[in-house]
Amino acid sequence: MRTVDRKAPATTTEDDALSRRSRILAAAADIFAQQGFDGTSLGTVANAAKVKKSLVQYHFKSKENLWQESIHWVWKQRDHALPKYLLKLPSADTTDNSQMVRDLCRQILTFTFDQPQWVKLMFQEASKPGPRLDWMVDTFFKKDFSDGKAMIEVAQQQGLLPHVNAMDLLHILSGALIYLVNVAPISERVLGEKPNSTQYIDRHINTLMHLLQNAK
Repeated sequence: MRTVDRKAPATTTEDDALSRRSRILAAAADIFAQQGFDGTSLGTVANAAKVKKSLVQYHFKSKENLWQESIHWVWKQRDHALPKYLLKLPSADTTDNSQMVRDLCRQILTFTFDQPQWVKLMFQEASKPGPRLDWMVDTFFKKDFSDGKAMIEVAQQQGLLPHVNAMDLLHILSGALIYLVNVAPISERVLGEKPNSTQYIDRHINTLMHLLQNAK
């Protein structure tokens, strides 16, 4: 009698379900970032993910639940992409410790150009404060601010950044990086250069580091 492997179909089904769920989350993140919570419908997400609306409703009990899960998905992508620099402090004999800050800035810029949803989602909710922004603050932003401040302080202790208020410096650095992504379509048309190119990104970071190092 032939032995039937009954586990294989279940595994395939589970993999397919995870793939469809990820596709829905990616589509939802894009649409919530572009159109905001109120301008997004489950049907629009389903069309973008190329699945039936009923499948979206099967995986997510409400639009609020889909929104929260899509935010978690985006932050997970970000945390996976960005190295944990607090665990990689430069040693005393490192020849160029400033490379740590440059590399982190480059990682942030590259990821944000690839997946600008995380910035757009922040700005969508910050533009009209309410319960969803409160949820994001408690779930992500308090930790993000704390981790960012700690990273700045480590860099300051290593002499890589000027000794000014760490939170102010975090805002300045973040603004200098995120602004470049937000105005990229304008810059490309006006300057005839692609701001997401390696050459442009390196030049931008070099200028930023020059300003910060001369301020020390």
